[in-house]
Amino acid sequence: MNDFPDTKLSELLCARLCHDLASPLGAAAAGLELLEDGSDPETLGLVSASMGAATARLKFLRATLGPANDLPHAPKALGDLVRAYLSGAVAGGIALDWASERPEIDGETARLLLNLVLIARDALPRGGRINARCGQSGDGSAGLRIDAVGEGLGLSAEARLVLVDGAPPSGPRGAQAWFALHLARAKGLKIRLDPRPGEISIMA
Repeated sequence: MNDFPDTKLSELLCARLCHDLASPLGAAAAGLELLEDGSDPETLGLVSASMGAATARLKFLRATLGPANDLPHAPKALGDLVRAYLSGAVAGGIALDWASERPEIDGETARLLLNLVLIARDALPRGGRINARCGQSGDGSAGLRIDAVGEGLGLSAEARLVLVDGAPPSGPRGAQAWFALHLARAKGLKIRLDPRPGEISIMA
């Protein structure tokens, strides 16, 4: 894994976070402008839904890109965090099938898992389904497997350059994929891809 300036990585990750929050916050701002001309249930519902989506995204991105929590995570709580994030992610929506063989997931493994989910989410621009599995670690792996299934499936060009070609990141999505590689390497792991027609598996 080639060296990449920490400051540049931080800039790109901040851009990624801002990009994810821009849509729901922009919708909420537009709804608030409409409320200046008088309230109605539909506009109030738009503002409420937009702020809920922004809050869910912020919680997910903070856990994914921020410092790892030293305390172990309950798998159900992690699944709820992912499900809330995915619920308003793209047109058509992304369903989640979540399962863990572990009673608890340590902070670093949880953060790596969430980053793999984010890569899979980006590979589903038209919606679909994500199957997330956290098995027992062994054979040099963390037992993590994320399957993305859907129409129009494909890794973003930025993520592909990083994960497949080993190139430094060129944009926010590539920076997040680079960050995921860094987390895996810190645990002595590798991120493996298994692309098939209509499905991509991401494992670590």
